[in-house]
Amino acid sequence: MAIQIGDDVHEIFKKIAPTLRSLGFRGTGQNFRKSDNDFAFVINLQVSRSGENFFVNLGAQPTFIPAEGNAELGKLKEYECILRKRVGKDWSFHMSEEAIASLIAEISSAQASFFGDVQTMRQALAVEPPEELLRRFSSGTTQARATLHLARGAVKLGYLNVAKQLVEYGLLIAGDAATLLRADLEAVRNAS
Repeated sequence: MAIQIGDDVHEIFKKIAPTLRSLGFRGTGQNFRKSDNDFAFVINLQVSRSGENFFVNLGAQPTFIPAEGNAELGKLKEYECILRKRVGKDWSFHMSEEAIASLIAEISSAQASFFGDVQTMRQALAVEPPEELLRRFSSGTTQARATLHLARGAVKLGYLNVAKQLVEYGLLIAGDAATLLRADLEAVRNAS
C-alpha cells in the first residue's frame, strides 16, 4: 500500500529546507546534496512506513572511492553512500515550532560533526592502522564491507600497504557466504 504524503510532511520539510540550503545543500523535497572538495554529502528526509513520522539520514561519499552500485555523484542517494548515519531515531510530523527548532539544531549539529569527521578520511588513510580506520569509518555498513571501501580509497591514494592490511582483515572477518564481497576484496588485493 502506498503512503499518501500529506500536508504535514510538506510543511515540516519546507521548514527544514532553508537551514539545509544555508549549510550549502541544494535540493528540494526529501533529498539535499552538496559537494565539498573530495566528498559528496547527502541529507535525506525519509517518511516512515506508517507515514506517521520521518527519519533524517546523512550520507557521505568520498569521490576517490566508488559509491555503492557505482551511483552517479550528482544524483547520489543517501543509501548509495558508503558512510551513513541517522539523526536521532524518528521524528513526528506533528511538531510544535519549538520542536521543529530543536530538530533543525540537531540536524545542523549532527551533519557538522559527521561530515567533518568524514572529511578527515584522506589524511587518516595515510597514518592510522586498519582497526582505527574501521572504528571511525564504518558507519552505516558492516566492518567487512567497510574494509573494501577503505582499501579502495587507500589504493586510489597510493597507500598500498594500508590497502593490503585492510583487504587481509576484510577477508578474515567476511563470512564464507560473502562470496561477492570476498571477490571484490581479492580484486583490490590484485590491484595493489
